[in-house]
Amino acid sequence: MSRNRRIARVWITTVLANAGAAFPACVLAYQAPPLPSASSQTEDASDAEDADQVLFEADTVTRQSADGPIVAEGDVRAFFGERYLRADRLIYDPASDVVTAEGNVSVTDSNMETVFAGRAILSGDLRDGIIDNFSALLKNNTRLAAASAVQEQGARTRLKNAVFTSCNVCNHRGDAKTPTWRIKALRVTRDLERKVIRFHHAFFEVKGVPILYTPYLQGPDPSVERQSGFLTPRIGTSSRIGFNFELPYYLALSNSQDATFFPKYTAKDGVLWQAEYRLRGKRGYHVLSGGIIDFDNTNEQEENIPGVRWHYFGRGYRDFGSKWRLSYDFERVSDNTYLRRYRVKRRGDLRQALNRGNTNQLRSNARAAWASGGSRLTFDTYLFQGLRTQDDTATTPYILPLIDYKHEFQSKLAGGKARIGANIASIYRTGGTDSQRFTSTANWDRDITTRGGHRFRLFAEARADAYFFQDLDQGTESIPGAPGDPTQFEARFAPTAGVEWSYPLTRSLGSARLFIEPRVQLIASPANIDNDRIINEDSQSIEFDYAGLFDFNKATGYDAFEDGQRMNIGVAASAVWPNGIAVDGSIGQQFRIQSTNAFDISSGLGDKNSDVVGSLNVRFGSVGGIENRFRIDNKSGDIQRVESMAFMRAGPVSGNVSYVRLNEENVFANLIRREELTARGKLKLTRHWSAAGAWRLDLESQQTIRQDFSIGYEDECSTFAITYRRDRTRDENLEPDTAVLISFTLKSLVE
Repeated sequence: MSRNRRIARVWITTVLANAGAAFPACVLAYQAPPLPSASSQTEDASDAEDADQVLFEADTVTRQSADGPIVAEGDVRAFFGERYLRADRLIYDPASDVVTAEGNVSVTDSNMETVFAGRAILSGDLRDGIIDNFSALLKNNTRLAAASAVQEQGARTRLKNAVFTSCNVCNHRGDAKTPTWRIKALRVTRDLERKVIRFHHAFFEVKGVPILYTPYLQGPDPSVERQSGFLTPRIGTSSRIGFNFELPYYLALSNSQDATFFPKYTAKDGVLWQAEYRLRGKRGYHVLSGGIIDFDNTNEQEENIPGVRWHYFGRGYRDFGSKWRLSYDFERVSDNTYLRRYRVKRRGDLRQALNRGNTNQLRSNARAAWASGGSRLTFDTYLFQGLRTQDDTATTPYILPLIDYKHEFQSKLAGGKARIGANIASIYRTGGTDSQRFTSTANWDRDITTRGGHRFRLFAEARADAYFFQDLDQGTESIPGAPGDPTQFEARFAPTAGVEWSYPLTRSLGSARLFIEPRVQLIASPANIDNDRIINEDSQSIEFDYAGLFDFNKATGYDAFEDGQRMNIGVAASAVWPNGIAVDGSIGQQFRIQSTNAFDISSGLGDKNSDVVGSLNVRFGSVGGIENRFRIDNKSGDIQRVESMAFMRAGPVSGNVSYVRLNEENVFANLIRREELTARGKLKLTRHWSAAGAWRLDLESQQTIRQDFSIGYEDECSTFAITYRRDRTRDENLEPDTAVLISFTLKSLVE
């Protein structure tokens, strides 16, 4: 029996397996179309009675007898479930249940992995098959090709004379090219049950040049998200610790937990043993990390360093029902210079926006939180560790507990939002002053916008504080005018009321879009509240700028209170042009009827006229720009604080320069006078090669703080960089450091 037509559709009960051929490299960029359902391909789809039926589409379909082989020729397309096959010719023999595909064979599965072949002989159940000129486009841009392949039971594919890479094998013009790296092996086994690829008698090549031979190599299969194995090593040398080498090993324990071991060998200090453990469940998440090293402290200069040095970090939470959550975040080290000597940082899920290992203090926290409707209750504890030489553990505080409650009423009060709150803090020291504080607050605010565009904000707050101080004779703190009794009770009532007006205006001027917003805030609080009789624990550091000008109480915590009658006034403006040029700026100041002692004099606040604060920013599209924040002394006109940054990106050159000048000096807030200049730049030498550098200079002492120079390579499948770093910072038992770091990554093989 014979039948010919342009498009013939025949339903056959069978199963097609993955097949492929070693097509020219650039054919591997092929992507199959979306997989349609059988019913969308033919009106006869409703006649199908078996879910395993396949729809053929070809130029011609022939069958010589009722039980003979079915032959489809000419642009053959076959859909089976979630698999899509294309070939020049396809033969199916129902008697032997064998499918033979020939010529430009490609099969795409539901995971969008595409297999290519010149010829494939497959069993009808997809479990066995023999493929000539095998090649495959797998996940994450990985490619696998071989002279021949045998698929066994749908779980393993054995390949001969195979090549594996995650690099592009064709250039932007579509011509074949040598990949950055590849692995050639006599035999390769892709084990889908264990999610690994095994290489036997393998050569690792870079740009076609063999550089390493190994009789056996195993890596994760591209289809798996997590697989145990070695990660990218880190190699370097440092004048502090000598040659150092770190080879992480990742261990996938289960679908919900894993561990990483990353011991770091140092030529001078031995091995720093490090590990991390992660656990994620439906109700919580935990990550714990730590390290330990047996340090030789026989050197006279290092006699104050403990023999065993260590660190541990941790973060996690656990939910109890829908309202309660217990969480923690801790960090502790054995001594002040440990983190900087071994360059230990919080990695991965432990990473923070601020790396406190490079600052003067570590902080550990445990919290219980409850939330329901408009209410929230938290119980916190804090433990601090100072990293400065002069820090005394006896006077370092710990907080146990810090309780905070807030409730926002769902219904409006006088057209505005009303809230109440309470806060309790207990601060203890083993060798200093202890204090307990209770604060209750009630506040209300309402926003009003008139038809003319004027915006008004009305607000009020009533606050009461009670303090109890103990061991005043043991600490460095003191209360002016207080009796010599080491215990003291203080209380204050601090109400505040105010109104804020703003009038945002916008218009077009030529091609530019202009915006200006004047803003005035009037606040009234009782004057001459004796802040000196309350020890300031939580509001020592205040950064006064335009962004905080309109905070009616500029204290960062509860201990300081901004009293008196005052006015905050400022204006912000901007202009934007269609060519991408934009200019924006702001300027403002506070005026008071009476001065206040709530803030340190270095903050720029407290006098009847505050310092002038503002900003000025200019942006030239995506090419570059300048950003400035400043604070100017209200009496002398001197610049008290300025932060400026200029950045640019023009062709292969990009970089930025930042300047910081800080005249503030506050011992309690760890603020010292400083003036620094930092420059960073990057030059793209070629499409993949680049050079970069950074330089940080202390303008006060005219000394370089740190220098970095690096040269790197990056493409779609690998990265490589060599970095030279000179760190001239000194500390107790910590000399300046010169280091060289080598890093590389082979994507999809070692990451």
